[in-house]
Amino acid sequence: MTRTIVFGVALLCSLLAFESASAQNDDTFRVTLLGTASPTPRPTRFGPSTLIEAGDQKLLIDAGRGVPIRLRQLNIPLGKIDVLFLTHFHSDHTSGVPDLWLTGWLGTPYAQRKTAFHVIGPTGAKQLMDGLQQAYAADIKIRRRREASA
Repeated sequence: MTRTIVFGVALLCSLLAFESASAQNDDTFRVTLLGTASPTPRPTRFGPSTLIEAGDQKLLIDAGRGVPIRLRQLNIPLGKIDVLFLTHFHSDHTSGVPDLWLTGWLGTPYAQRKTAFHVIGPTGAKQLMDGLQQAYAADIKIRRRREASA
């Protein structure tokens, strides 16, 4: 419980810092629910995820099933997500992370990531991302080889 409260306070402080930094450039502050479903797959609802746009910053809270599709529908390139905040590690909140992370590196108009993929979450977030890097090592290797030869 204490970790959850500490994480919540850290998340709020981070959001406020992003908001104040970006407010100098643009007064836009928009919250979009990308998905609100439960772990049960539903054809009409994607997994839990919330997009926060504060000025030119794009923050994502959780990455449930279908997040890249919803971002594409909104014409937001996956590579333009500045930070992914994970609230907890239930699969319905994290199953979209690999797709968001890996597809974001593609050169297509809906990807375009040029900088590191930033993930902030409770204890274990680094291990989650390290595990994904290991799980997708063959995919990453193939894509890098393909890009080098292009």
